[in-house]
Amino acid sequence: MVARGVGPVVRAAFDAVVRPRRFVAFQQSAYGDSLTATARQLASLVVVYLVNLVLYALPLTVAGVGLQQAGSPPAVFVAVAAPLLGDPAAGWAITVAFVQNCAFITVATGITLLTFHLGVVATGGARGLVQSVHTVVYTTSAYLVALFSGVWYLTNTDGLAAARALVRNVQAAFVYWVIDLLGSSLELPGGRPDSLVAGPLTTQGRWVLALLCVTTLYYLLSLYLGARINHRTSRTDAATTVVAVALSPVLYVAGSVVATTMGLI
Repeated sequence: MVARGVGPVVRAAFDAVVRPRRFVAFQQSAYGDSLTATARQLASLVVVYLVNLVLYALPLTVAGVGLQQAGSPPAVFVAVAAPLLGDPAAGWAITVAFVQNCAFITVATGITLLTFHLGVVATGGARGLVQSVHTVVYTTSAYLVALFSGVWYLTNTDGLAAARALVRNVQAAFVYWVIDLLGSSLELPGGRPDSLVAGPLTTQGRWVLALLCVTTLYYLLSLYLGARINHRTSRTDAATTVVAVALSPVLYVAGSVVATTMGLI
């Protein structure tokens, strides 16, 4: 989290694991009751999100995640980067990878914010957009980033082939479930998985999968607590909001299938 000094950061990390209720309400005792105060709080939350986004995406980019052939850099980029980098093509490839890594987590954050806020609005418990932004910014900065980092580690670490295949097969099975639900004949490049388990899991693979499951539960719990604390909803309404967020992957995949079938993507 963005805070002054090491102490607040350590406390925030401790709260994220041990006291998620306090973490969700981190540095927020009251919300603004005027347009100016609300705008100031929204701006502060956006800064928190952007800083954490850079802190997440930059190390991944430096490690080579997302780096690929990006084509010839634009003339404007060459003119600016050539004196600084010496190799504009390499700088352009790094820039494109960094933007893609940022976009990946931003899309997930946007979908979470949309479904979370619609959930609290639909249940009649919404107290304001800033409450939803506050909840999603802090839960994304911790749990969703941790989840994506775990998947990245699983994808790029040797000796985890069975666990990696299990995650991939579960994802493919989920997508095919949506495809069958829509009655589409769309086929994925890898085809329909014959089974979820591709082989015996190593101890390291089991640990990674367990951490992914625990992180997912923390993420959903934090959204539930965010609805309860920041929007002051009932338990039922908070649970309904979490269900709305949990259903968002179904809507995303369904939209992608329809768009692909219609030739839009």
